[in-house]
Formats: sequence, structure tokens, C-alpha cells
Amino acid sequence: MANQKHIKPYAEYLANMGYVVFTYDFCGGGLMNKSDGKFKDMSIDTEKRDLLCVIDYVARLDYVDSSKLILAGESQGGFVSCMVASELYPALCIPDDARKGKMLFMQFDPENIEDTLKCKLFRFSPEYPKSASSLNIYEIITKIPAPILIIHGSKDGIVNIDYAKRAREKAVNANSRLIILDGAKHGFNKRQIKIANEHIKAFLNGNGT
Repeated sequence: MANQKHIKPYAEYLANMGYVVFTYDFCGGGLMNKSDGKFKDMSIDTEKRDLLCVIDYVARLDYVDSSKLILAGESQGGFVSCMVASELYPALCIPDDARKGKMLFMQFDPENIEDTLKCKLFRFSPEYPKSASSLNIYEIITKIPAPILIIHGSKDGIVNIDYAKRAREKAVNANSRLIILDGAKHGFNKRQIKIANEHIKAFLNGNGT
């Protein structure tokens, strides 16, 4: 339900370090986003396709080294990034929540999903939970050869920190890291973002990127 402005503090920090940074909105997703598409048509699968399109575009830029791409995202953006490579505090609970019939503020019967799902001011397609419920995110993580950084708040009330801990256990690259920010919730405040950026910098420098 967010947009690319939420990732701006990280993007600017990395750009100032000399990285080429590209931020975007998923098609149909979020409030006040700049993308095409309707919110109701958005799903995990469509967001994955969006990211693949972004990667294809960025990799073709003359000033980008396509062999050294880094993916990052918050919450569901992190989950989608994880499906493609690696992430920043991903919502790894999404498949479990879809199977239970409770995703954020939306509840439904997972065995009999309605044609339109309501969540506050938003209307979701049944493809949103359907595309998530069949995923095994931990199996996906074991197929990621690159080092993974997960930064997770100790007081995250949306995604239980146990998901992050298990993800770190499943990561196959020895340089993967899990950073737990004491007192942080699902979204970080300015002080926590500053700390997170310092961890991101150390992680990237330590892995030669």
C-alpha cells in the first residue's frame, strides 16, 4: 500500500556512495504511485514481472555493470525481490498469511476466495492471495547464490521476526546477514533508517559491491 517514496532515504544514501539507483512503483500497487495498471489487478506474480522488466531496463543502461545488480525492497517489495534475488526486511509471512486467509487487514476463506477482496479503501483480486499461497519462500531462498541482507525490527507487529531468522538459516551464502534493529517496527523511523543504511554500506563494502 506504499510507493517508491518510502525507499527514497535508502536510494539517496546509496546514490551518494556512487551507486546507480533505480526506484519504481509496482503496476497498480500503492497509494499515489506513478505506475500504470489498476490496484485490483496487482498480485505477487505481476509484481515479479514488473521487477524483471525493471532489471531488463537497468541492465541495458550504458553506465551500469549488469553483472553487479543489487535488489532491495521493503515488506512485500522485499518479498518480491527475494523471489528474484535478495532483499531488505521482506514480508516472508505472505505465503503463510495467504494460506490462513488473513493478509494485513483483509480476511477471507482460503478455500473459497471471493471475486473481490476488500481491505480498507482497496479492492484486491483473488489472484493476489492465490499467487502467494502456493509459494515456498524458504525453498526460493536456498536457490539464491548471492549474499542476502535482512534488516528486521524487533517489534515488527506485521511480520514476525521468526520469519527473518529462518530465512537467514536457509541462506546458502556464508556472507548473508540478519540485522535486528532493537525497538523498530515494520516501518523504520529516521534514526532507524540511518542505522539501517550504515549496515547496508558495511554489507555492500564487505561483499565487494
